[in-house]
Amino acid sequence: MQTTLAVEMALRLTFSRQQQRFTRWVAVFATLGLALGVASLITVMSVMNGLAGELRGRLLSVIPHAEITLADDAAGASETLDLDAFRALEHITDAHYFVRSPVMIRGLFANRGAVLSGIPVTEEGYRGPQVSVVSGNLENLSDDFSVALGEPLAASLGVSVGDSVELFMPSASLTPFGVLPRYRKLTVTAIVTVGTSVEATLALVSTRTAQRLLSRSASDGIRLYVNNPEAIAVWQSEVRAVMPDGYLFSTWADSNQALFRAIRMEKVTVALLLAAVILVAAFNIVSTLTMSVTEKRSDIAAMRVMGLSSTMVQRVFLYHGLILAVFGTALGTLAGLLLSNYLETVMRWIEGIIGWGLFDPSIYYIAGLPVDIQGGDIALSVIGALVLSLIAALYPAYRASRIQPAEALGGLS
Repeated sequence: MQTTLAVEMALRLTFSRQQQRFTRWVAVFATLGLALGVASLITVMSVMNGLAGELRGRLLSVIPHAEITLADDAAGASETLDLDAFRALEHITDAHYFVRSPVMIRGLFANRGAVLSGIPVTEEGYRGPQVSVVSGNLENLSDDFSVALGEPLAASLGVSVGDSVELFMPSASLTPFGVLPRYRKLTVTAIVTVGTSVEATLALVSTRTAQRLLSRSASDGIRLYVNNPEAIAVWQSEVRAVMPDGYLFSTWADSNQALFRAIRMEKVTVALLLAAVILVAAFNIVSTLTMSVTEKRSDIAAMRVMGLSSTMVQRVFLYHGLILAVFGTALGTLAGLLLSNYLETVMRWIEGIIGWGLFDPSIYYIAGLPVDIQGGDIALSVIGALVLSLIAALYPAYRASRIQPAEALGGLS
C-alpha cells in the first residue's frame, strides 16, 4: 500500500505541470543526457564486438585452429603422429602436416621478411588456408618452387604473377668461398588476400617445396581445423585424448592471446569512458531532484503535518529520480539499438554528404563498421545507468526527508 502511494506521488511529481519551467527543462535535459550516454555505450560496444568478430573470423580463415608440435627440437618425430586418428574426431574437419620457417624475400624493389608456410597441395587441389585469390591460381603451387604471396607483401616487393623472387633461408651453405646464405629463386603463381595484417608476411608454398627449400625430410607438426573454432573447450579435450606424450598442443587463442587481450582492454577502456557520460547525466538528476525538493519544500512540510513519515518522503523522491532514469535509459536503449541496426545506412548517408568514404579498405581492411549486438552488453548498460541514477538520487531524497514541517511552514508566514 505504501509503495503504491509512493509511486503514485512520484509520478505526479514527475509529470506535474505545476513545476517551474526551469525545473522542468532541467529534468528533460537530464533525461536526454542519460539517454545519449546509454545509446552511445550500446552503439560503441556493438561496433567493437563486430570489429573483434570480423578480425577473429578473418584470422581463423588463414591461421590453423590448433597445432601439435614436438616438446623438444628432435626433428622427425612428428611423422609418428597419425593424421587419421585426428581426422576421425567428431569436431575435426581437417588435419595435415606442415612446415614453417621465417625467411627473407628479395623482389624488384625491396627485401622483406616473411613467414614461409608449407601447405598440402595434392592432386585433389589446394587444401591450405582459406584465402581470396587476387590474381593467379593456387593450384599452381603444386609446381616445384612456386609461391603465393600476400597482396601487401607482393606490392612492397614490386612483383606480380609470373615474376620471380629470391628467397633466403635461415641457414647457410659452406662453399669454397666461405659460408654463404642459402637462397633459391621462386616463381610467383598467385597473389592472395585475407583482409588482415597477416597477409603482409604471408608466403605459401607446397609442403614438398618447403621441405626441399629448408632441407627437411620431416614436418614441424600437425595443423588441425575444426567446425567450431571458438568452442575450444569442446574439441580440446578430444584432441588431447588421442595426442601422444612428448608433444605440445596450442590453439589459435594461445597464439593470438596478446591481440585479443588488447581488443578486450580497448573495449573495457571505451566502456569506462562512455560510462563517465552516463555518470555525468546521472548526477544531473541530483540537480533536478534538489531543485524539486527546494520547490516543493512547503508541500513536503504539509504532507508531513498530515502524517506522512520521513521515510515515505524519501521513497517518493527516490522513485521520482528512478522514474526519470527509467525513461532516459529506455529511450537510450531504443536509440542505441536502432542506431546499431542501421549504422551502415547512417554511414552511407554521411559519406554521401561529405563526399568521401569514412573507411578506406586498403588501410583499415574493412569498408564499413560491422555490428554485433550482444544482450550482455545491453543489460550491463541498462543496469549500470539505473544503479548510478539511484545512487545520485539518494542525497536529494535524504534532504527531502530531513525537512522539518515547523521550519518550512514557518518560513511562509
